[in-house]
Amino acid sequence: MKTRPFIITGLILTLLLAGVVSLFASASPDGLESVLLTGCDTAEGEITGGTCVLQAAGDHEIGGAFADYGMSFLADAFEGGEILGASLAGILGVLLTLAVATGFFWLLARGKKTSAANEQA
Repeated sequence: MKTRPFIITGLILTLLLAGVVSLFASASPDGLESVLLTGCDTAEGEITGGTCVLQAAGDHEIGGAFADYGMSFLADAFEGGEILGASLAGILGVLLTLAVATGFFWLLARGKKTSAANEQA
């Protein structure tokens, strides 16, 4: 089997899944956030009283395009922007992860070739 069609098909399938599955990301707190909220009173996702670790947390340090599983600048721009923002956040997150992983493995393979060439010399 040829490698290139397999990789391209896998990439297209991955991007399609990222664009669709990211729409189902929950806005509810995950396990870590639930533990950090222990001891606080909450209403509609906001802390209303009590004492807990999460009260000391601030906004996202860098804000960013991927905060809260979406792209806030698209959500505010037009009707339906929230759905588009969630899909794009999923797709861009996958592309970023693939780029970092590819670069990392490329560096590892390059280092192996260089050390093998040094051993032969």
